[in-house]
Amino acid sequence: MTVIIRPIKHSFSVLGCPASAQSSPKTKNQYKMLVAKAASTNVGKPAERSQKVKIEIDWFSEGFSNKPDADNIIKPIQDALKGIVYDDDNQVESVTSRKHDCNSVVTFTREPLCIVEPLVKGHPEYIFVRIY
Repeated sequence: MTVIIRPIKHSFSVLGCPASAQSSPKTKNQYKMLVAKAASTNVGKPAERSQKVKIEIDWFSEGFSNKPDADNIIKPIQDALKGIVYDDDNQVESVTSRKHDCNSVVTFTREPLCIVEPLVKGHPEYIFVRIY
């Protein structure tokens, strides 16, 4: 097994259920503001235009019935990061989105402890975003 370790440049959590690409404009805009606020608190300035960015999104929830698909939450999050993490969408090299059901066992390897901080504090649903 090969393990690739990339240094995380930025990471942050956003509490609540993420908006999907199919959410109402009001819901999407409210969620984008939450993501933008969390990102701007943790990111000093956008990556230079010559730099590529990789985004990983981990969504933690107590069950996923009647929730958006993992791929549908990417666009609102990516839109919220523009101007904060990167200047142009073409800087985004890859995006990974994963769901984790907190009603079952979730196992981590080589993750920062802050990935579970909202869960430990009693928040039943949140996303954890890593920027490489």
